[in-house]
Amino acid sequence: MPTARDIADAFEKICPRESGLKGDELGFIYGDPATPVAGVACTWNVHANSIRRCIARGLNMIICHESAWMPAQQSPWYDGPKESEIAPNLMRKRLLDEHRMVVYRSHSNWDALPGDGVADQANAALGIDGLRLVGRQRFFSVQELPRPMTVRELKQIVERNLGFDRCRIFGDASKTFSRFAFLIGGFGENQFNMPQAAHDLGAEALIIGEMSEFIVIGSLELGMPVIESLHSISESPAIRRQAVVLAKALPGVRVEFVPSGATAFEE
Repeated sequence: MPTARDIADAFEKICPRESGLKGDELGFIYGDPATPVAGVACTWNVHANSIRRCIARGLNMIICHESAWMPAQQSPWYDGPKESEIAPNLMRKRLLDEHRMVVYRSHSNWDALPGDGVADQANAALGIDGLRLVGRQRFFSVQELPRPMTVRELKQIVERNLGFDRCRIFGDASKTFSRFAFLIGGFGENQFNMPQAAHDLGAEALIIGEMSEFIVIGSLELGMPVIESLHSISESPAIRRQAVVLAKALPGVRVEFVPSGATAFEE
């Protein structure tokens, strides 16, 4: 039976840690790398519900995309728990410890991985034949549609093919456009001038994961309507792909995609 370290070595041949951003949390973040692995879960986020799904499937190594922990916060706006008392973190650690699980994180290295990574898989998941690359930065691209369509039409495509029927439109839903950028994950929430960078490459509309209203306002000022999905919805296609790629690299090892995120609590 391979160890978690063996799995990580195979993973890093596909997506080296050094290809990620400097200072990003990458690699083992919880548990013993020498643990024998019965099965691997590729999941967007580690939360109590996703851990329980892994346990039920007999998967004791988790490769996650986002941080496993709620961050500590000292704020003048409210009196919150001490770092050692953050309830979701205690719940997650208890489950991981009880079942001797190991957690390994892949983040910016998988975001930017060509083809199989988050940015490219988000566009591929839309299922639009004939997209043409107009311009690219490391973590996003601008694509030209095979024919002009309205923002409302693109929203319907996003909802249908990403499996989330509660997307929101900000701006003119009837606007006809030809070029768009898909700003994955939290880019619509924390990368303040990425919309302008996309606009400068020719984008006329945006799809984002989650949003800051201030960033959306800036996008609308540039004439770009915005379709908002969810952070997890925009990134999960690449985590599904991650499971497929890793399974091919590890014949004989069970590797599965495990749903996570806010919508996973509804199932």
